[in-house]
Amino acid sequence: MKLQSGKRSIFVLIDTELDSDEDELMERLLEVDEVKSVHIINGEYDILAVVEVDLRGKPIFSTIQELSLHVIREIRQIEGIRDTSTIVPFVTATR
Repeated sequence: MKLQSGKRSIFVLIDTELDSDEDELMERLLEVDEVKSVHIINGEYDILAVVEVDLRGKPIFSTIQELSLHVIREIRQIEGIRDTSTIVPFVTATR
């Protein structure tokens, strides 16, 4: 097991308007530089966006604050997005 450092993934759960076009929303989300992948999911939220941030040399809390001020605002301004919820893993292990 390797603990991951440097670039980290943050997961943004997105609730969309009922009449929104999910394909169009996915394309618009992928236009945001930090968004690396977008997935249609079922349940309380409709879309999962995987955002990648580079933490090298930065404290995680200030980086997350920067993320929420920039990327989340950018995502929420896309027409058809009603709400977001962000999941921030503090430790990530890979094989």
